[in-house]
Amino acid sequence: MDKLYPMNEKEIKRLGIMSQLEKKQVGQRIAAEQLGISVRQVKRLKRAYQADGAAGLIHKSRGKPSHNQLDPEMKQKALDLILER
Repeated sequence: MDKLYPMNEKEIKRLGIMSQLEKKQVGQRIAAEQLGISVRQVKRLKRAYQADGAAGLIHKSRGKPSHNQLDPEMKQKALDLILER
């Protein structure tokens, strides 16, 4: 049975265009224009799609915490100061 992947609209659009590209219904330049990215990025996406299928098009940071977060200790200090006043 196939594995299900949660995809947003942008990734679903990429999947459709990558499948057309694989079937040679569209070229790389047209795919790049439709996706609003460069031909080089289309080549990168195509390699990921060929290697991993639909999972290769899903953003790799999905479900992971942001790198730009405050330290939990610092966040608690700030909340304590706000509540104190």
